[in-house]
Amino acid sequence: MLKLPVNHSVFSSEALAPALKDLYEIGDVIECRFLSNGLNDTYVLKTSTGKYILRIYKVKWRSIHDIAFEVEMLNHLVRKGIPVSGPVAKRDGGYITEMDAAEGPRFAVLFTYAEGGYSDKKESCDLFGEQVAKMHLAMDDFECGHERFAIDLNHLLKQPVQLIRPALAHRPEDLDFLDSLSNLLTNRINDISSELEWGVSHGDLHGGNVHFHENSLTQFDFDCGGFGWRSYDVSVFLWAKVRGREKEHFNNELWDVFLQSYQKHKGLSESDLKAIPLFVAIREIWLMGLHTGNAEVWGGGWQNDHYFDTNLQFLRNWCEFHSIVEQRKG
Repeated sequence: MLKLPVNHSVFSSEALAPALKDLYEIGDVIECRFLSNGLNDTYVLKTSTGKYILRIYKVKWRSIHDIAFEVEMLNHLVRKGIPVSGPVAKRDGGYITEMDAAEGPRFAVLFTYAEGGYSDKKESCDLFGEQVAKMHLAMDDFECGHERFAIDLNHLLKQPVQLIRPALAHRPEDLDFLDSLSNLLTNRINDISSELEWGVSHGDLHGGNVHFHENSLTQFDFDCGGFGWRSYDVSVFLWAKVRGREKEHFNNELWDVFLQSYQKHKGLSESDLKAIPLFVAIREIWLMGLHTGNAEVWGGGWQNDHYFDTNLQFLRNWCEFHSIVEQRKG
């Protein structure tokens, strides 16, 4: 029998249900359903006391110190009254459970359920901008003894470009463009980095990680959060609104609503505002690196020439629109 290493395994929903009932005071488990294979494995849990979300972190994605930081960060926000999906304590008072998987030790955390769903209405974007500002303010005094990756240029640009490089080896012109753009963006951010606000951030505010219910919202999925530039954090919302669009749609009304609402509660400096278009480009490169870096788990067949044509064209259009790079002539 041939025995080979495993990159990623999926735990049985049926087997998880009784284990979770033993670990948590959540009543009887009615249903445990595998929801998604994303950056982590996510399950939705229905019990006699309500609904919950179980996240099982993937090997090589987050260390136990990263996860402990996230748990403390969320508990801090809960104490501050910020509406987030928070971690659920186990019967023993802890939050993180180590699980023995075929690919190595994995860690699991149970979270409260975020009621409602996605919304792209102006009223929702207005509320979201307000709550993101309040979240940033609430995190200003957060302190944690656990190590956590920084959302810096190494994380957002240097590492992603290295991951993308092999996939673009057959497209030297595009690889040169990516290298040149990465160097330009690095220099532009470094030039103003001392003027940019740095603090604990969500890291993934694209609008899909917040659910709206009646007149309230709940933010969730802080897996990409940590210490970073606040202007990067808000730029992700803009990136999600313009990504894949033509230049004539780069001015986005919902972004304007979000940003104005944010600044009513927490101002952004001129330098922070100036950095936002740069961070949109950086976010796109980060995502491409995320996709190529996880090909062994997600599969890489969809990252074909069409994928790179589309993503690189968006980058070129965005950078020309904002004069990040000079428009080619002729």
